[in-house]
Amino acid sequence: MWFVMRRMWQWTAALPGERGRRGLRLPRSVCDYARRMRGAQRYRGDAGPPPAQLVWSAFSGVTSFVAIAVLGLIHKYGAAIRDHHLPFAIAPAGATAVLVFAVPASPLAQPRNVVCGHMIAALIGTFMHALFAHVAPSFRWMPGALAVGVSIFLMGLTSCYHPPAGATAFLAGYFSPDIERVGWWFPLYPVLPMSLIMAAVGVILNNICRVYPLYWFTPAPRAKAGDAGQAPALPLPLSTPDPPPAKDADQIAWLRERVCELEREVEALRGRGADAQLAVEPL
Repeated sequence: MWFVMRRMWQWTAALPGERGRRGLRLPRSVCDYARRMRGAQRYRGDAGPPPAQLVWSAFSGVTSFVAIAVLGLIHKYGAAIRDHHLPFAIAPAGATAVLVFAVPASPLAQPRNVVCGHMIAALIGTFMHALFAHVAPSFRWMPGALAVGVSIFLMGLTSCYHPPAGATAFLAGYFSPDIERVGWWFPLYPVLPMSLIMAAVGVILNNICRVYPLYWFTPAPRAKAGDAGQAPALPLPLSTPDPPPAKDADQIAWLRERVCELEREVEALRGRGADAQLAVEPL
């Protein structure tokens, strides 16, 4: 039994941990914790080596549980929500939790994308719901499809892509009981509070052991190779950073070794070709 458990731990520890290249490390102080909230592009601290996939997945699962539990508690014990049977913990929140807590380095998981993506989708979905409110039942599929398509178009124009927002648009446009209860208030309630809570909980919990968000509003521009006096921008996705640049001398030495290897391979191929030709000529 111990042998099996030891082998399983070695296997999980050897996994690359692609989702957490910044590693899992507690902040050194309260100030360091606050500096992480400024965004990874402005944070200069060392976040350590990449963790095992088991550790990364466990931390993502625990933080996702806490975020959804906050929404569930508000939905359960909110006085106005309980008395009027209003929706709050809507299904797209679960999909948002996957992005914010499992792949926080993704551009799709940044607070701007979370809030703006959900709001755009909710507005378009509510508009489509009102536009097709009096159509025949045979066309009830149309507003949901249009809401998703138009929402994706607008999210692309505003660079606010957020996949769970597609579910928000579909939920608003497809004549669901939630939109029937709140009507035009659907973007302001429950979509806006839900998205703000998910982004806020993501900033609070993710920065305990990693750095979130990448940026608040817009990503930093990448510096061009010929720009003088311009500091190079940090790599955007924390999960897949650019490899460190090699020194010129090391790179030249490596290229010379590679050229020598290729020359030896060419000579070997030529020798094989000559031997084959000599073997064929007598025939």
